Amino acid sequence: MVSLLEDETLKFWDRLIVGAKVTIDGIERDYPIHESSYIEGNTLKKFVYLESESGHVTHAYVYDQHGRQIREKKMNIQKGEDGLMVTFFLSLEIKEGVTSG
Repeated sequence: MVSLLEDETLKFWDRLIVGAKVTIDGIERDYPIHESSYIEGNTLKKFVYLESESGHVTHAYVYDQHGRQIREKKMNIQKGEDGLMVTFFLSLEIKEGVTSG
């Protein structure tokens, strides 16, 4: 079961991530976050769909409204005519502890 803190933090991350940049054949391009993105348990799952582009996919990252990089992936994929879904999974685990002194 996800706590209120985990749930609200995941929702914050969900709102924070507004777009993606993907490098294909050395050219960085902007992509929207796919509408199928969702939260499952303690994990935010963000998807970026590359539809008709083809070429060598080497890098992708998601960013916030100020263009700050949140999470990145390096890859080595030769994309043909078929679509490709780039996935970003952000899992949250909150640990509690007690300190003294």
